[in-house]
Amino acid sequence: MSRKGGSRKPAAAVMPAQRKAAIRARSGVERRKPEPPLPTPAYPIGKGRKALKGISIYMHPLAKDVLDKIAKEQDRTVQDLGLEALNLLFRHYGEKPIA
Repeated sequence: MSRKGGSRKPAAAVMPAQRKAAIRARSGVERRKPEPPLPTPAYPIGKGRKALKGISIYMHPLAKDVLDKIAKEQDRTVQDLGLEALNLLFRHYGEKPIA
């Protein structure tokens, strides 16, 4: 069984770009180019924890006790002490203290 005749062009004869253009012309819908995304800042901007990333460290229980003791003596949180430690580490390696 074979097909005979017909005015159909072989699939390879119609270029994909031409086919898309013909479909767009028939649809009546005009396609707009997407707007470029807004530039993202080097560091996230936001309020609270939304703009922050969490990290975890594992330490010996005695080290954790000492950290808690220093936080209590200095009337600060462990979070504050951790940020201070990160900034000191950044300075040590020649980076900006941004924590």
